[in-house]
Amino acid sequence: MIEWVLYNDHKIKVCSQSLAADRWVPLALIWKSGESSEQLHTVWGDPAEFCKNGKEADSLALRKAKRWTDQDR
Repeated sequence: MIEWVLYNDHKIKVCSQSLAADRWVPLALIWKSGESSEQLHTVWGDPAEFCKNGKEADSLALRKAKRWTDQDR
């Protein structure tokens, strides 16, 4: 099981999805807890972004999630 990764006061969990044997969609969950609220955001790959395996998809998903958290600050 993949653990949550801490990055810029957010927690990121990559969980890319397999569509077929060699087609994976990058997917990550981003969680942030504030003083009075919690937020959960999902980052998907673009429609044309398919990867050949889960490791490649998870790597891309983590980069996209980190980019999103950098913009959320």
